[in-house]
Amino acid sequence: MEQGKLKIWLPTIRTGTGSDVFTQRLAAALDSRGIIAEITWFPLKYEVMPFLLRGIAPPPGTDIVFANSWSGFAFKRSGIPLVISSLHPEFVARGADLNVAQYLYHTLFIRRYEKWSFQAADAITAISEYTAGSLRQGRHAHKVEVIPLWLDFEKYHADGSVLPPGQAATEGSHRPFKLLFVGTPSYRKGVDLLPSIMRELGDNFQLRMIGTPADPSPFPANVVHLGRVSESDLIRAYCECDALLFPSRWEGFGYTALEAMACEKPVVTSNATALPEVVEDGVTGILCRSGAVEDFVAACRRLAADPAQAQLMGKAGRERAIELFSEDSALRKFVTLFKRLAAI
Repeated sequence: MEQGKLKIWLPTIRTGTGSDVFTQRLAAALDSRGIIAEITWFPLKYEVMPFLLRGIAPPPGTDIVFANSWSGFAFKRSGIPLVISSLHPEFVARGADLNVAQYLYHTLFIRRYEKWSFQAADAITAISEYTAGSLRQGRHAHKVEVIPLWLDFEKYHADGSVLPPGQAATEGSHRPFKLLFVGTPSYRKGVDLLPSIMRELGDNFQLRMIGTPADPSPFPANVVHLGRVSESDLIRAYCECDALLFPSRWEGFGYTALEAMACEKPVVTSNATALPEVVEDGVTGILCRSGAVEDFVAACRRLAADPAQAQLMGKAGRERAIELFSEDSALRKFVTLFKRLAAI
């Protein structure tokens, strides 16, 4: 305790990914509820050798340590409960979506580190039922609690000045149906499918990509690469699109889909992993067979052909997002867990 307040230590290896964003958002949300949340950032080099951090002392007054499954074991401290955050299913559930180098890296290092972290944990939080599934099949089932991710819905919302799906700026004019992709340019995110999808869709569709691939040459002319953008520009991009195109093969949660839904945009994504927990097929978007280019093409054409339905899906998406993925709901679960472990 510090000044009579519960204190959470969040030692985090900075990776430049959504994991960092999750840690920052959790810390800010805890602080706003009167709980001291202190992040200690460590360089990326420690991801391969997190055991070198075993000697790092926790901040004075720490009641709970909250750490990622890839490195959490290194922060187990005597007399202080350890909560491990699992943002992805265990290694065995995702091996098929890794290239050779990634497979070796995960086999030799990450799988071992996760095993140690789950063994050391007093509790494990999982961000989806899918993520929790593999953990519940093993010896750690009694430690697992599902606490979904959340979003600031006052920040992520529709912009009334943006035209509805399919509507042109002037009567009689034409504009393409605007798709948006947001994510790391990787096989796991389905980036390799985008060139084929967009070539098949043709000039009546445009895709804006946030997250530039290493080799943009395979992409047709109806794809615009925006690279990395600020959060405000990201929200603007969501508002300006007609639909999110997100052919990801594997998601521990589906945060990109949630962001699009909050901005009242229909989501075209894969019927795989945790994505169906976020997107309701036919209601807030369209779920496609993972890796099936023809399904994604058909889904995009369906939305473009029926702008009114696309708009209804977008509005239903925001309603679902607020109902199921609010900050208050998630933080109540976190605070209850932390207080129970700290015996407050």
